[in-house]
Amino acid sequence: MVKRILTLIMVLAVAFSYGQSRPGSIKGMVKDKRTGEVIPFATVIVKDKDVVIATGTTDFDGKYNINPVNAGVYNLTCNFIGYADFNLNGITVYSGKPKVVNFNMTVESTMIQEVTVTASEELIETGKTSEIVTSEEIKNLPYRNLSQIVGTTAGVFQQDGSGSFNVRGSRSSTNVVFIDGVKVRGDVNLPRDAILQTEVIVGGTPAQYGDVTGGVIATTTKGPAPYYFGSSEILTSSVFDPYHYNLGALTLGGPLIRNKKTGQPIVGFLLASEFQYNRDGSPRSLTTWKVNDDKLSELQANPLVPASSGFGVLNAADFLTQDDLLPQNFRENVARTSVRIAGNLKFVTSEKTTLTVGGRYNMNQGRNGSRFNELMNYANNSESFAQDWSTYVRFQQRFGNASDSSNSLIRNAFYSIQMDFTRNERLSQDARHKDNLFAYGHIGTYKTRYRPLYTLGSDTITDPNDPNYGKVMDAYTLAVYQSVNVDYTPGENNPILSNYTSNFYNFVDQNLIFNRARSLEDIRAGGGLLNGDQPSSVYGLWGNVGANQASYGKTLNDQFRITASSTFDIKDHSLIVGVEYEQRFDRSYSVGATGLWTLMRLLQNDAIRELDLNNPEASYDNNGVFQDTLNYPRLFDADKPRTFDRNLRETLGLDPNGTDWLDIDSYDPSTFSLDMFSANELLNIGSSQYIGYYGFDYLGNRLTTRPSLTDFFATDAQGNSPRMIGAFEPIYMAGYIQDQFTYEDLFFNIGVRVDRFDANQPVLADPYVLYPAYSVGDLDATTLAGYDVPEGISDGAVVYVDDQENPSTIVGYREGTTWYTANGEVEANPKNIADLSGGIKPFLKNPGIEDQKLAVTANESFKDYTPQVTVSPRISFQFPISDEAEFFAHYDIMVQRPDPGANRMNPITYLQMENGNNGSILSNPDLRPQRTTDYEIGFRQKLNDNSALKLSAFYREMRDMMQTFSFTEAYPVTYIAFGNLDFGTVKGYTVQYDLRRTGNVRLNANYTLQFADGTGSSSTSGANIARSGQPNLRYILPLSYDSRHQVVMNMDYRYGGG
Repeated sequence: MVKRILTLIMVLAVAFSYGQSRPGSIKGMVKDKRTGEVIPFATVIVKDKDVVIATGTTDFDGKYNINPVNAGVYNLTCNFIGYADFNLNGITVYSGKPKVVNFNMTVESTMIQEVTVTASEELIETGKTSEIVTSEEIKNLPYRNLSQIVGTTAGVFQQDGSGSFNVRGSRSSTNVVFIDGVKVRGDVNLPRDAILQTEVIVGGTPAQYGDVTGGVIATTTKGPAPYYFGSSEILTSSVFDPYHYNLGALTLGGPLIRNKKTGQPIVGFLLASEFQYNRDGSPRSLTTWKVNDDKLSELQANPLVPASSGFGVLNAADFLTQDDLLPQNFRENVARTSVRIAGNLKFVTSEKTTLTVGGRYNMNQGRNGSRFNELMNYANNSESFAQDWSTYVRFQQRFGNASDSSNSLIRNAFYSIQMDFTRNERLSQDARHKDNLFAYGHIGTYKTRYRPLYTLGSDTITDPNDPNYGKVMDAYTLAVYQSVNVDYTPGENNPILSNYTSNFYNFVDQNLIFNRARSLEDIRAGGGLLNGDQPSSVYGLWGNVGANQASYGKTLNDQFRITASSTFDIKDHSLIVGVEYEQRFDRSYSVGATGLWTLMRLLQNDAIRELDLNNPEASYDNNGVFQDTLNYPRLFDADKPRTFDRNLRETLGLDPNGTDWLDIDSYDPSTFSLDMFSANELLNIGSSQYIGYYGFDYLGNRLTTRPSLTDFFATDAQGNSPRMIGAFEPIYMAGYIQDQFTYEDLFFNIGVRVDRFDANQPVLADPYVLYPAYSVGDLDATTLAGYDVPEGISDGAVVYVDDQENPSTIVGYREGTTWYTANGEVEANPKNIADLSGGIKPFLKNPGIEDQKLAVTANESFKDYTPQVTVSPRISFQFPISDEAEFFAHYDIMVQRPDPGANRMNPITYLQMENGNNGSILSNPDLRPQRTTDYEIGFRQKLNDNSALKLSAFYREMRDMMQTFSFTEAYPVTYIAFGNLDFGTVKGYTVQYDLRRTGNVRLNANYTLQFADGTGSSSTSGANIARSGQPNLRYILPLSYDSRHQVVMNMDYRYGGG
């Protein structure tokens, strides 16, 4: 008994995480064909072709269970003394599912010594609730993309041309993909020949899967085989169409090292690869138009024409006619190259242990197509680079089977532990300029010449060394420096953009327009371009020639997971136990490169814009005669924050605190570097940002530490701060237990899952008040007198007063998102409370501290995110109605973490907020997980030996989905952020018909009738309502991906030979 308990503890202890790539098993009964009696101690052998993979022995009841067995196609042999060997070939084992195979043995005779049968896939298989596509079926499909394979499943909607899909009315972001137990982020595609099978779960999700409220796609790749195999493939469409789809594939596998005694492989490998090139990977269904080459060259050389009024210019492209256009069947400059590699190494470390090391690599690079650029500016399509790679290590051990001990409490026990790491890299840039940020917007050099302007007046000489010291001198006094001319030299970085300004100058020189080039403002007003400018679009529809990529951006996302599972049998119950740990490290950096020129103009000379009127400088000739002129030096303002201005002066060899006048547009772009700026200058607090980042510093360097929120808001004596923002590092953990068992004719799969999500970041203590404020429970400790809190207002309600500095009256209260008047009545419109005090005024604990802002109050304004723990039961059962029909049903509760983009804490937004800038739609770091409740009932009927029909009805209820929410009358400013607002319901009915190969035809067809309604098709569907200032209203409407009637049919017709 002690031995049994210790074994159970050991099995449970190792299951500290789960792996979705769980092996399957083979079980069943062995009987005498004539008498029907069970046969104990019969041997069942599992072979991969002729190589023995595993063996099992029946117990006293004639039952056997061989566990684990990796997914694949195997041959089985059952033998027992006195009976003919029974060979059953072509048995398919699926990941995570038991395969039931029963043997009816025939007594051996001189006529019958061996029976061999080739199995066919069962039309109705108990325990199988998902759709599984095998490697052979995938090979016969006309496409290779995983999302297209998933799109053939009943209840899955995929819009043409998109890589995403919606499962039974859920949003596309709610799906999850696993490849060999690794949760996939980024590109989900694999080399086709690497896929062993793909499982699509649209309902009845087992407890082993979590962090999902839509569909689960679990792909298992092929493992090393005990024999050598390989394949190669070359595809091209270049001789048939202009899209140039070209693909090359190579797959190799087999044993590397064999056991010298047994000949069995102890080290094996698999390597699959694909290389793909597309000239146009997503061609238009209709004709594509472009400007013909001759006209395009003309536009690029002369993009402007003089306006007929004589003032300004017009785009030459505004006068295009159809004669200037050329129809074609493909898009220009959208070629992309892809590389996909997957492989693994398997080590048989002992008779009962294996170690597998595997991984995959995906790369995709090329130009990004754009409808805006398609007509005439396709040469400047942006460039992107995507790279995803993952690696895993999996250790598996089994402890034996039923034959090891007939009275064992635990049988067929094994566990699997897996660690994996995934990295996703993305890069978006201008194809020519790459990371040369100051070349993005450079058009040319503009040297501005100035002259002084004087007015008649008088002033007192203050220079003690001046002979007229102390005298009031009547003279012409300097008023301002006026620009009189701008000398322009075209640059080489963006020659087509340079032609816009060159055209303008030519028109001015030839007197074709009345405009002049006396200043930068004159050039821009006349239609020329300055550094950082982009040409205006053509009719608001098409990008003009020369317009280039305006920004540069990169992301780096890492994911680390530890997963494991333990499976064991206790009597007739097959249990799976596990938990999971996952942490992500998301980083991003972007910069508006062309806008840097505008920023530099604003920052240059900012400390010397004014004249020093207190120190006039008299002008004398060589004889010391006063020339009736008083000049003024530049006034240097030492209090101005001027990091860029000072650094640029040092680079130019000037006095960093001098008064030399800078002329940004006259310098070569190589003069500048991003580290000349401070973080505050690039963030441009109170206005539009020039950079965005987290996990990188403000210059784009990856952070190796995690700075605190206090560090971000703190500044030095000059108001500067590096504004460090750490990576987004959410932590997800889960545990589950799942039990598969049979009670009489009922097959049950019952489980429960516990998910824990920790955003691992600070959140606002009160999303409506940026600074610490008093609640009702704090009023006794304040100086506020004569207040009377109405009944029903809790101690946690925030108090609003008539005046923050000297409050005398309470004007309202707020509990969460519910507002109350001073009398305790619910107020639907908080603006009415704000109007009572001339604007919303929470009773701040330290109203005077607002001048110091979040640099002082950060520790009180924010708190740690409260981890969210949810319990999700999963119940599925099936029972036979007859030998050829089955009823099934399930009930699931599923949860998923908030969308990362909506959930990440961005301290920049709060820095902007306290400066009166509420931005657009802000993230909300305090979001809760999303929830879905799923029901389904169905019926499967075998029509004949080759076909079956499946009918099912389903209902889904989706809650706490992301949607924009207006925090109306928040302090200090109203803002819009994401909240757990949306809900939806989906009702549907599916019909599936499966016809196994009959003659030359194999057919699979399904029909889905679906009603998907909700309050938002995406997390920003309600943004316009939120921006309008209306209450947070929600309307139930059909979702944009509601597919009322959908028919999908796959028919395979082929000859068997010849």
